Formats: sequence, C-alpha cells, structure tokens
Amino acid sequence: MSPVELAFLFTLIAFFAHIIKGLTGFGPAIVFVSVGSILHDPVEVIVLASLLDIVGGAYLTFLNPDFLDNKEYWVPVGILMVIGAIIGGAVLSVIPPTAFEYILGVSIIIIAIWFVIGESDPDDGAEREDFNLPDAGVGLFSGFCGGFTGMGGPPLIAYLGSKLDKELFRAVIVPIFLVAAISRFSTYGALGMIELTNYLFYILPPVGVLFGNHVGNYFFEHVEQKWFTILIGIILMLSGIRLIIT
Repeated sequence: MSPVELAFLFTLIAFFAHIIKGLTGFGPAIVFVSVGSILHDPVEVIVLASLLDIVGGAYLTFLNPDFLDNKEYWVPVGILMVIGAIIGGAVLSVIPPTAFEYILGVSIIIIAIWFVIGESDPDDGAEREDFNLPDAGVGLFSGFCGGFTGMGGPPLIAYLGSKLDKELFRAVIVPIFLVAAISRFSTYGALGMIELTNYLFYILPPVGVLFGNHVGNYFFEHVEQKWFTILIGIILMLSGIRLIIT
C-alpha cells in the first residue's frame, strides 16, 4: 500500500474513530491505534493519534465553548494527569508493566460490565463539578497508567462516568484529554519522534477528525443517558481487553 493510499485509509479510520470522540468525548485512540498499528509502524501511529486527539479536542471545544466554563475542575485534573504520566514513564524505565497491565485490564473489564448491565444513577441535576481530593487521586493515577502502560484514560473515564450525567461528563473529559494530548505530542516532538516524511499523514487524517467530530457532536443530543452509559461501558471493555492481549 502506497503512502498516499495509507493516508486516505487513515483519514477514513480517523473519521469513524472521532465520531466516537464527538459522541462521548473520548475513545478514538482505541480504534485508531488498534487498527492503524496493524497497517503501519505503531510508534508513528501513536504519535499521529496524539495529534488527532489535539485536533479533535480543540474542535469539540470550539463547537461547545461551555466546556471551558468548569476550568476550576479540569485544569487541576489535567495537570495531575501530566504529572502522573511523567512518574509512570519514569517507573516504566525500570519496571516492566506486564503484570500491572493485566491487573488493570481485568479491573477495567469488571467496571465496564457494571456500566453495561448495572443501574447507573449519575447526578442528573449537576451543573458543574468541584475539584476534590478523590478527583486528584484518580487524575494522578490515570496519568500514571498512561505513562506506564500507554493507556491512561480508562480509570478517569470509569470514575467520572459513574457520577456525572452525559453533558457534564463530556464537558470536563474533553478539555482534560486535550491537555493530556498536547503534553504527549509535545513530548514526542522533544524526543524527535515526529516524522514528517509521510506528510500526508499529518494533513488528511485531521480532516477526517473534523468531520467525524461534527457527526458525533450532532448525535450526542439524541442519545439517552442509559445508552450513553452503556456506550462508555463498551469502550471501557475494549480498553481492558486491549491491555490484556497486548
């Protein structure tokens, strides 16, 4: 497959992956990285996925500027995720993550099953979320998981998804993951991991992201809380399975 053909295929994958992003506020990397790594160098796919997360998060915030209203919450959580990622990366340099990945994956699958079959009762009347100590702990742990295993979203998603309604959940998760994506992509750039030889990879897939986010954002208003919660559970289950089998 030529680089041009691969760039167009990545664009199509990014489109479908970011419909999920527009609908839930998270999850595109599970699709893009999992499928893209089969077709191309996994390292370049991961770097590209971080760029697409920046484009997707920024565009969703543009479509929904109220996402920035709750900065007293998402800013400290985002900062703690970055700190946790640095710690996780440092631990990864001396300890292999295999056993931890398995334990984390099994735990996420159990939580995912609860999301799918349980009776979730988020705070339907919540208009904002105030930052507290448990939030700090989960943010730090989620960042650690990202630095140590490459997948930091599930702990935070499970935590917030269990207590927030879909509007507030998406409003806080999008800017948090935007901050995390910017830090990841900046780190990759500082380490010289951004390869622009296949420049179409960095031009065409972001177009697919914009269209995918727009479609997902449109359908968000038409999804009931029950099905939104089930969708979170399904994405979490895929995350847990990926941790176990990789």
